[in-house]
Amino acid sequence: MKLINIIAFPATIVLAILLMLSGLVPTVSPDTNSWLPLLGLAFPILFLLMVLALIYWLIQWKWRSLFALSCLLLNLGQASLYIQWNDLKAKDAKTDSQGNDANSKDANSKDDESHLDKEALDLNAKNLKIITYNTQLFGLYQNESSVDIVNTEYMPAMDSFLQVLKRENADVVCLQEVYAKAGGLKALARFLKAEGGYDYSQTYTLSERRPYGMIVLSKYQIKRWQPISLGAQTGNMAMWVDVEIPSEYKFLRNARIRIYNLHLQSFRFAKKDFEVMQKQTQQQQIDIEGSKGIITRLRMGYQRRAQQVKIIKENLLVCDFPKVICGDFNDIPVSYSYRQLSSGMRDAFVEAGSGLETTYKGSMPSFRIDYILFDNPMRALQYRSIKEVPSDHKLVMAELQVGQLFRR
Repeated sequence: MKLINIIAFPATIVLAILLMLSGLVPTVSPDTNSWLPLLGLAFPILFLLMVLALIYWLIQWKWRSLFALSCLLLNLGQASLYIQWNDLKAKDAKTDSQGNDANSKDANSKDDESHLDKEALDLNAKNLKIITYNTQLFGLYQNESSVDIVNTEYMPAMDSFLQVLKRENADVVCLQEVYAKAGGLKALARFLKAEGGYDYSQTYTLSERRPYGMIVLSKYQIKRWQPISLGAQTGNMAMWVDVEIPSEYKFLRNARIRIYNLHLQSFRFAKKDFEVMQKQTQQQQIDIEGSKGIITRLRMGYQRRAQQVKIIKENLLVCDFPKVICGDFNDIPVSYSYRQLSSGMRDAFVEAGSGLETTYKGSMPSFRIDYILFDNPMRALQYRSIKEVPSDHKLVMAELQVGQLFRR
């Protein structure tokens, strides 16, 4: 055992250094160093290995366990972005909201300003349910017969999505990677509005010659919208819409929220890259040349996202409305992109999620790359991700408490 410990302690030190460096990844721009973000991908594994190291030293009652524990505590905040236990908290918040809803109806029926002392309780009942979903072109390349995505008879992927859309009955739906060959995005938006029971929609097409882009569906009026240009040489997109939620009280103004729909730079892996990853996983062989190509794409992806995030941050800083940022960030929680976009915001998963969350379900290792972030004083009552949808991404849903946004 003594000989093993002689080897184990230096290994623990090396592991600690790697864990601390991976935890610092969000603070360094990929424009400054494009190698460090690669270490961020290993953060969950490094954290787990440090947990095992802690257990190893605790069994022997060695002081080295304090060293391992310190490393874990310093990175606990980063770990909480991957796994949460919020079942009881979310349930209590939901119950409180339902109880206040009854109070709200009673106060509204009396319609008397003498109930202003209960205003805070009444407003807690107003919620906003929002969905973000990368559609992966609704399976266009998965089934050659699915080119006409307005005609659901030949589009099983669309049928599956519509079932979830109707069941969840969200107030706002943000879609990325949408393609509509027949009639374009506007025709598809009209179809989704009719099928899902939405009153308003907004589309953003990347190019007039290519019916590809983003769609936002809303039950509330879209007052304004604007695309955010991420540059000419990219297929990635960003947009915002201002939705106005009507007040149920005459003495309170309507609430306006700006919702950002983002699809940031992907790693743009080619078919051969996926073949390399699959071969190395199944046969446990290392393809050096293939791995070099994957690393190059990873580094380029981090750099391009950093540039795009800078553009979006400039837009966020001049917005005076409460904000919700959602979409496919194509980046993990321990990343520069996530840190920049989530600064000053709240994360729906962290506040109301449960378990180990992953939103990507494609060929690569699964990570959380789809998010719903929101401003104070909003609160998250519920968070869920739905795997049973036709895409390489899960559909992500959050219910936010927005009553405090109504002002006199």
